[in-house]
Amino acid sequence: MVQMLVLPTPEGGRYQATEVKIPTPGPHEVLVQVKSSSVNRGETQSVLKHKDPSAKPLVTGIEFAGVICAVGEGVQGWKVGDEVMTRSPAGFAQFAIAPEKSLMKKPSSVSWLEAGCIPNVFITAHDALVTAGDIKSAKRVLVTAGSSGVGVTGIQMARYLGVEQVFATTRSDHKVASLKTLGASAVFNTEDTQWVDQLLAMTEGQGVDLIMDQVGSSLFDANMKALALGGRLITVGRNAGSMAHLNLDELARKNASVIGRTFRTRTVSQTQECTRRFDEDCALGVANGSIKVILDRSFQLSELDAAQAYLMSNGQTGKIAIEVS
Repeated sequence: MVQMLVLPTPEGGRYQATEVKIPTPGPHEVLVQVKSSSVNRGETQSVLKHKDPSAKPLVTGIEFAGVICAVGEGVQGWKVGDEVMTRSPAGFAQFAIAPEKSLMKKPSSVSWLEAGCIPNVFITAHDALVTAGDIKSAKRVLVTAGSSGVGVTGIQMARYLGVEQVFATTRSDHKVASLKTLGASAVFNTEDTQWVDQLLAMTEGQGVDLIMDQVGSSLFDANMKALALGGRLITVGRNAGSMAHLNLDELARKNASVIGRTFRTRTVSQTQECTRRFDEDCALGVANGSIKVILDRSFQLSELDAAQAYLMSNGQTGKIAIEVS
């Protein structure tokens, strides 16, 4: 089979199609014939840092969708021919292994290209908004970087889960209308230095109860200002930088919480539990179209370098899919 491996270069990692042996599923694993996957910013940033000529090739692709073609010993509830989605490694390949507890059923209403874009950002948004953010107690939610894959998902998911007002941010005025179509009550351009004042005016000075942030350092002070008393700031991405200045007096005055979320340091079982929670809360919403994949464009598996370059250009709204077969 073909697997895309990242080879180090002085300019950063570059993909190369490589012939490898089709893997065999172990106990409680399945082998999936991959139909689609997608690119994700965190992984792409790691690929672009792969410059050491002595480094080993990287195996990448953190999510995929496809058809089960073999099952390992002890697998229950899944069989050959089942159409599935999963947040599992090595998805940039024609075949990939997935643990049975990482699998989700692919809804018939969702295309293959859409299915390959669901596991990572949908589970990430759910983990931030529900598990970390206690969204059920939030009347107002702010999603920063609203046009990103996690952003467009978070807007829809917050609406689906009953939030009264969902706000979003962008740096591009031409993206405002599309984010409002997804359910954003208002969209603020963070290039406008008055955007937080505008948000506070719309909330009668109270601010928002929950922020799902993917920007990081350059937006941290503004996010703290926008946060309501007792609010929760969930940081899931630091695309603008990882260092920020925190006014501890203001944090205490607001009785606020700043919570970091990542899957990089979680165990497999912890990540699988996040999958289970998302599937339990949102599978129906995905199936009936209440929470949709916003697909910007797709690339072939052989075009991974181009797909990642487009992702890093910030020109997209939503997800960038990879068509495998």
